[in-house]
Parts: sequence; C-alpha cells; structure tokens
Amino acid sequence: MEFTANYAPGNFSSYGNLSIQAAHGKQIESSQFNFTQEDLNYIANNYIHLDHEGRVAASGGVSYAWLGTRYSADFIFNTGLRQSLTLPDGSTLPNGDHTPSYTQVNFGASHEFHFASSGPLTLQLAVVNVFDKIYVIRSGTGIGVFAPQYGQRRGLFGGLAWEF
Repeated sequence: MEFTANYAPGNFSSYGNLSIQAAHGKQIESSQFNFTQEDLNYIANNYIHLDHEGRVAASGGVSYAWLGTRYSADFIFNTGLRQSLTLPDGSTLPNGDHTPSYTQVNFGASHEFHFASSGPLTLQLAVVNVFDKIYVIRSGTGIGVFAPQYGQRRGLFGGLAWEF
C-alpha cells in the first residue's frame, strides 16, 4: 500500500509518502549454487520474506521560496531490508530479520539569476545526509544478498543550469 500527499500554497510546498509492504516467496528457481543446501531445503518448504522487503518506507519534504531563493529540506525513512536471523541453536532462518531502521535528512537551496541577453542561470546547492548518519541498507546476509551495502555519507553537491 502506498499513500502520498502534496500541498503547495504560494511560495510554500510540501509532500509526504508512506508505503507499507509484505513480500513472501518460496522455492529458489535459479542460481541455486549461491545458496547452502540447508537454505534451499528450508525455502523449498517454507515461505520467507523476500530480500528487498522493507516493511515501512516514508519520505517527505518542504520547500519555501524567499527573495528569489528556494530553500528545501527532505527526509527518507526505512525499516531496513531483510537479513538472516541466527536462532539460539546456531541455525539460521533465511531473511528472518531485517537491518536496523534509518532516517536520512537532506537540505538544499537554489537561486535563479535572470539576464536580459539569455535565459536564467540556476545555481543549486545540496547537502545530502546532513547528520552524517551511518546506516546499513543490506547486511550481506540473507537470500540473494552477498555483500553489505551502506547508505551514502554526508555529501555537498553543487550545480549550474543555464538556459540559452
């Protein structure tokens, strides 16, 4: 399920998105050589969560134009993708757990300069992952996931766009 909303009166705009999902499957159809026999046996007889199932995801943002400059802030939230769960007896439940939840916040600004002889020149600046939150997108365990992957660290990006 997905829900979305937008609101834009005057110089202010905002949006929000929320999605909730559940994805299960059983049987490995291809690339079986990538999996242990124990995992293949378990998945042949049991439904498991699929590797890209993030139970809840949300994003939202606001922007405001003031004196020719648009300032913005947005965020993303995810409950985390699937990973294997190690049981007390040492066995694993394929995709039985998920990575920790995370939230990332971004800021931005853009200004449009107008010239009589050409189109506008837009200068943009963005700070991604403002709080430098270190988070795991996938842990490298679980079905179909063989290496850990992390979210982007803080980054400062700039851009120019000129319409001729």
